[in-house]
Amino acid sequence: MKSSRLLATFTEERISNPSDPPLRTNSEKLMNQILSCSCSYDGNRFITGGDDCHLRVYDIKSRKRLRVCSSSFTKEKMDGHVMRICAVKYHPRGAIYQDYVHIFITGGWDDTIQIWDDRYLHSLWIYYGPHICGSDALEIESESNHILSSSWRRDKSILQVWKFNEELMIEFYNSAEHQGDELSIPSGVEIVNKQTGASHYCKPLAEIAQDTYDGPSKGYVAKWLGSYYIAFGGSNSNILKLISRFTLNVVGSVTELTNGVYSLAYIQPKTNDNNSNKRLVQFAFASGTRVYIAQYEQK
Repeated sequence: MKSSRLLATFTEERISNPSDPPLRTNSEKLMNQILSCSCSYDGNRFITGGDDCHLRVYDIKSRKRLRVCSSSFTKEKMDGHVMRICAVKYHPRGAIYQDYVHIFITGGWDDTIQIWDDRYLHSLWIYYGPHICGSDALEIESESNHILSSSWRRDKSILQVWKFNEELMIEFYNSAEHQGDELSIPSGVEIVNKQTGASHYCKPLAEIAQDTYDGPSKGYVAKWLGSYYIAFGGSNSNILKLISRFTLNVVGSVTELTNGVYSLAYIQPKTNDNNSNKRLVQFAFASGTRVYIAQYEQK
């Protein structure tokens, strides 16, 4: 995109760009709380998710709603959320690969991570388990194509890593029919077979355990920080942890905060700085009403 924009959502059913009047988003349900949003990497669309279980796709330039994605609410299968949606993320590979431009992931209170194409009305496939409560509790890393999640509950683990099912995405595209700017699946066609629905996609590739010393934490933040680290933030223990991507051990932490850690933004290093330390990470995180700037450098 040639210009940068800030997209923000309000719990009282509004989306706002600082230079424009707020956009009302939903005439079907009074006071739909919008809890998350994401912009596509081609700069053409954005999506919102909230407490009414529906995802709304908008055109960025016209600000018109393109479609509503949701569950079909049938007993035979789960193909959408049935409780509030707290996290929405477009796939970062959409910045490079055309096949990923319309792909996004979501998570919420129904203990699922769901994969979508913003041209199709229902989710493509589902990972079961994570109870997502924070807008930063779900993320996907472009190079490895791995999903990172954190659950708001006292599980045995604070973070889970999942494998994105590229084979199933390809099978969906091979089965889908184009109807204008929408996709549909012919009646009777299932996109899951024995190979693409293999068991190794159903369980996390890795899990990072709770620390008995710090006490149990309920997760709000799960972030990839560059090539070397992962960040976790949560409530109860009110802690931020920096974790090695290679050993999965905690290498640093911020403790004794008065409030939980609810959001985190990774500060990307300058790409033209050849002298920069690639193991130095900088980030900002929100705890209570304060925003902290932090950095970590491995000695």
